[in-house]
Amino acid sequence: MQESRRPIRVLVIDDERNILDIVRFNLEVEGFEVFTAADGLEALAMVHEVAPDLILCDIMMPELSGLEVCRKLKADGRTNQIPIVMLSAKAQSQDKLDSIAAGADDFVTKPFDFGDLVARIRINLIRAKQKKDVSPLTGFPGSISIEAEIKSRINRQDKFACLYVDMDNFRPFNEVYGFPQGDLAIKLLAEIIDEAVRKEGNVEDFIGHGGGDDFVVITTPDRAKSIAINLIENFDRRISSLFREEDLQRGYFIRVDRQGKESYIPITTISIGIASNEHRRISTHWEVGEIAKETLNYAKSIPGSTFFVDRRTK
Repeated sequence: MQESRRPIRVLVIDDERNILDIVRFNLEVEGFEVFTAADGLEALAMVHEVAPDLILCDIMMPELSGLEVCRKLKADGRTNQIPIVMLSAKAQSQDKLDSIAAGADDFVTKPFDFGDLVARIRINLIRAKQKKDVSPLTGFPGSISIEAEIKSRINRQDKFACLYVDMDNFRPFNEVYGFPQGDLAIKLLAEIIDEAVRKEGNVEDFIGHGGGDDFVVITTPDRAKSIAINLIENFDRRISSLFREEDLQRGYFIRVDRQGKESYIPITTISIGIASNEHRRISTHWEVGEIAKETLNYAKSIPGSTFFVDRRTK
């Protein structure tokens, strides 16, 4: 039996009881689980117990203002990832500036339309989820966003191609040259991918970083090959900057294991496996992953940087 997900929790902070009641009623109708606090001090005491997914906070409150509540929550490592939407009865630009300075994620002026408020809540929840799913090393979206993007294109019945990009011999490179140098290699590959997509791809193309040296590019079938060729040409040209000159001249670097045995590892290259629904029906993101894995493994079986496109019709 599949475990049911709990409803999204929203903490509403306002010193006006009628506002709290109205907001609670309307958000509960939309399926949210709503908690309320009548002042900032009560809210700070509640937030760790409630663990809200989002906070709506009035600016003008006695004792502790909404701006101060926001500052305290954003300064706390346990709560700084919770999106905070500030509410204000004033339509003054200064309130917006003060909210931004306090670390707020969004700003809504009272009186507000509840349809608009719910839309703002959902948008900020999506943004918060995306922030959590971003690689700190490259800034690209992670596995959750990659899966969501593939699902979205399948649901829209778009024609798409997914390039799964992976560095060859990256683990021994990390071991011999060290993890800081490995991070530089990942950042370099991320930069090269971004440049290739900008030059050869579409505006709406997607780049994701699944972790380590694994990247995914989602584009249209007509752009996939050009992106792959650009990637390979630039990677092969620029990766040499991370190797010692003697290793480049030899064409390999030497790894010594714990028993003292030497292994000769070729200079790092990249392999790209491309899965597409151009000629075959793909119904799930799982299928995309399996096809891409097959094509990537085939590309890796060929020496040097290369790509392989799945051309099967079923």
